[in-house]
Amino acid sequence: MINRMKSLLFLMVFLLPAVVFSQAKTGTAAMTFLKIDVSARANALGGSFIGLANDVSTLHYNPAGMINIQQPDFGVSHTMYLADIQYTWGGLVFPLKEMNAAVGFQSSFLIVGDMDETTIDKPQGTGRTFSAHDMMVGASYAQMLTPKFYIGGTLKFLQEKLANESAWSVAGDVGTYYDTKWKSLIFGMSIRNFGTAVEFINESADLPMMFVFGIGFNPYDDGINKLSTLVEAGHPSDNNEYITVGLEYSFDDMFFLRAGRKIDELENWLGDEDKYVKFKDNADGTSVNYDPESFNNFGTSIGVGFKLSQFRFDYSWESYGRLGGINMFNVSLSF
Repeated sequence: MINRMKSLLFLMVFLLPAVVFSQAKTGTAAMTFLKIDVSARANALGGSFIGLANDVSTLHYNPAGMINIQQPDFGVSHTMYLADIQYTWGGLVFPLKEMNAAVGFQSSFLIVGDMDETTIDKPQGTGRTFSAHDMMVGASYAQMLTPKFYIGGTLKFLQEKLANESAWSVAGDVGTYYDTKWKSLIFGMSIRNFGTAVEFINESADLPMMFVFGIGFNPYDDGINKLSTLVEAGHPSDNNEYITVGLEYSFDDMFFLRAGRKIDELENWLGDEDKYVKFKDNADGTSVNYDPESFNNFGTSIGVGFKLSQFRFDYSWESYGRLGGINMFNVSLSF
């Protein structure tokens, strides 16, 4: 009976993406803050983390990875995003070893600074200001089904607020983690942000659902020096498919160097002139095409990390091309 239930869970988890995305529509989504990385470690790896999934930030990327956490783990991250947008995330994981399970809790808050209010009658401003914010609160559970295969899920409550208007929604994540026990090869999958549509004033929009499949592998590990490689493929409901690659070097599990790259079919390739976006200049209507650099660094990220006993610190920087870059840091503590 137990084996039959495990087989059914396998089938449900791997067929669910086809069902979800056969119904998804490409277009503008609401609450896109849900797609922002919450871990400087993962951000430095191009967003790849399913093949690691071994710290508190796995709550965001793959809840099944909570099984890898052997003691209570707490973490907080802060992202200095574009246009002075600030994004803060926090999470806590409790392993339940006697049940081969784990529970976790997370919350995030994005805030946009004060903006000037304008109207048709007063396009230069009314003298008043307004602000906007997004918020998420979630709870997660993970269960070991076999020593090699874990599954996890998350339920999230979401709010989006602009001036005096607000909208609410409920979303879920589901993830799997499969450790082959063969030369450190790991497979992982997650479906994020599937849930109810967001009703804002008189408009309705879907959540930014994502299906992500990832692989992790350690090509070198002598007990002191370790190199981890990660590759992920993502299918978002509101954007182009993409691939991420990441490399992490660790020395004695204390010092870490990381680099990553996100690649999609439009802007994140290397020096491909045909992929650069052309647009009309507002002044005279002529077409403007910026000369591409020899290396298109959009989507490239780097980072460092330090671990001292139970305390961890990570920092990352990600390039947004001509828009500049974003800085992100997080601190974590294991009890």
